[in-house]
Amino acid sequence: MSQPYTIQRASFRQGLSWLPASAEMMRGGFRPLLGIAALWLLVSLIGFVPLIGQLIIVIITPLLTAGVLLAFDRLGEQRIPPPTTLFAGWRDPVRRNSLLTLGLFMLGGAMAAALILFSWLGSQLGQEQLQALLSQESPEAMAEALTGISIGGGVLLAALVMGLVLAGLYFSVALVMFGRAPAARAFITSIKAVLTNWLAFIGYLIALFAIAMGLGVILVLISTFLTLALGTVGAFITQILMLLGMMLFQILLAGAQYLAFAQIFGWSPGLDDEDEPGPAVPL
Repeated sequence: MSQPYTIQRASFRQGLSWLPASAEMMRGGFRPLLGIAALWLLVSLIGFVPLIGQLIIVIITPLLTAGVLLAFDRLGEQRIPPPTTLFAGWRDPVRRNSLLTLGLFMLGGAMAAALILFSWLGSQLGQEQLQALLSQESPEAMAEALTGISIGGGVLLAALVMGLVLAGLYFSVALVMFGRAPAARAFITSIKAVLTNWLAFIGYLIALFAIAMGLGVILVLISTFLTLALGTVGAFITQILMLLGMMLFQILLAGAQYLAFAQIFGWSPGLDDEDEPGPAVPL
């Protein structure tokens, strides 16, 4: 990718098309992407490790996402990405360090947003009310604690911080993976790209909402049917299907992320320095 990065403008209609186009790519390469999703699900079990599990997941999420982006890039070249493509970002020390730095950015942004929110709430709540809100043990206590609280300023500021972090992460993973950009530069460039293409992202969010609602309804219907038909076994199968469905949904979002990056930054499939290309996809 040439330097400096050229940010192109995408239209509202193009933003609407990112998710459907990602679904079409998934349909064509479903088996390899299913293997990657299953491996990602396995790695996500780290989150159950007490104290540090969730922190590790947050930090390595950009690294894993980079592997999924590369998988879509390989599909664009008519290649089959193996499941280990998920860890492609780890192989190159330059990319690895930048991607882990992005994970730290994500962690820091989430902590800053939470600190802002709880500081705002803490200035208006007593200690007992704040403890009831954080423990979430009593819905009645939570409702009582939130009664009469002005949440506008704190919520807006926390949302702004988190929004900037998400905007900075959206394209920065691809900029590191495909352009070997330094983490800070990729983060800032990503924010500029998102703000420049705000109209396209409105279209993307509309499509995301519609697809999420549709998938949610389908999962509820499947869950209800399996639970009524098979009882406890059906409930167990439902949990497995929901976990796998969530991972496939993350793959779908990553595909849309890759397509948006390719369109806005003018990227064409083909990462020259990958050591282990997959075999050609049979047409």
